[in-house]
Amino acid sequence: MSKPPEGFAQTYGVELLCEARPSFERDEMFQSVRKYRPNAELMGEAGGRGGLSCSFVHPDHPVRLKDATIPAQTHILMTEEPYSVAPELAGDLRQSWGFPDAAQVLATCRHSLLVTDMMSSLLEPKARLGLFQDVLAGVLDVVPARAIHWRPSAHFLAADRYREAYRQGGAARFFAGAINVRFSTIEDAPGEMIMDTLGLAALGYPDLQCRFRDLDPNDVATVLLNSGCYIYEVGDVIQDGHTIEGTTAGSRWLCQHEDSMLAPLRTVLDLNPGPPHAGGRRD
Repeated sequence: MSKPPEGFAQTYGVELLCEARPSFERDEMFQSVRKYRPNAELMGEAGGRGGLSCSFVHPDHPVRLKDATIPAQTHILMTEEPYSVAPELAGDLRQSWGFPDAAQVLATCRHSLLVTDMMSSLLEPKARLGLFQDVLAGVLDVVPARAIHWRPSAHFLAADRYREAYRQGGAARFFAGAINVRFSTIEDAPGEMIMDTLGLAALGYPDLQCRFRDLDPNDVATVLLNSGCYIYEVGDVIQDGHTIEGTTAGSRWLCQHEDSMLAPLRTVLDLNPGPPHAGGRRD
């Protein structure tokens, strides 16, 4: 990948949110992660400044750079500052549809732990996310997190929901955190709405968006999620001018790669439902 797309994550990470300060031994964390990634190896030492940290290299996931080949890495880092939801994360909180009591749960969380990859951005997207999800599962077996802030998809989810989705595997694991559907209305266009996905761009794929009217947002969300899962599984194979099935059997929505209407700026696959449901100007 010579030039990462807009939104591409050079590092991919989530924040685990806890009521009490987490405490673990490096060997305990090592053994827990090895249950899911048997080839993981410890690196480095415990964190300084009184904090906890633990780092892993993954020799079975080599990353080929211009002048060297190095293993992918995963890092677990305790933050020292007391946790609270920053004002700039209010949007992430509003768009956390699968976590209706998020605000109440987050109000009880005073500590956070960062889990992030490093030197992993050149991995194939499914291999990268799969490695990260496995390490995260190992961390969650040790850390009593109540919530997860999934930064690349800009939403919060209950930690128990992720644990259950991970056990289910397959699409449930992907949908639990790595992709989120956002909903917005348009002030100067009464009756029009925009929905998009967030999370695919961080892995090097286009997200999806749809500007529409007089459609059930839940049905539009289903189309976006199913299409996002398809792109994650097979890649960016839907070409401009192709169509996909819309919210009703037999309906065809036109696809076009465009700049996103909503921040952050990134490439998206725009889904045009056509008249009478398309919003905005469609030339």
